[in-house]
Amino acid sequence: MAKTNRTKVALLGFLSWGTMSGYDLRKLIDGSISYFWNESYGRIYPMLARLVSEGLASVEKTESEGGRPRNIYSLSATGRAELDEWLANPSVPSQPVRDERLLKLFFGARVSPAVSIQLVEAFAVELEETQARYRETRARLESAKDAPIDQRYWL
Repeated sequence: MAKTNRTKVALLGFLSWGTMSGYDLRKLIDGSISYFWNESYGRIYPMLARLVSEGLASVEKTESEGGRPRNIYSLSATGRAELDEWLANPSVPSQPVRDERLLKLFFGARVSPAVSIQLVEAFAVELEETQARYRETRARLESAKDAPIDQRYWL
């Protein structure tokens, strides 16, 4: 089975929610999946062009209120079928974890215990901040008046 371009399927997933511009997609990525999935802005726009050329999406050229050109992308039936196929197939393992903190702890015998303790304590603070962001996100999602269809999976 050929390797799946994950930028491609991420954009197909967002377009399954409705029509969007590249800018709309950038904002959605920043406000949703960026906690666990990064997409380079330099990959989004070329991938949108590729989706159109492969018939997975269509584009409507419009103008913004300020008169600037704006491309609005829509998912095609072929694009939806490709997204559905990807969702139904098993996931491939992610790349090996590369965590500099763990690497430093692995070689921790070469520094004083205080250095390693400080490293672990700083990481604990980061994790607590991340948990606080997740709690805020959960509260915001649970209080939404019109919950998106995917909300139960987000939670």
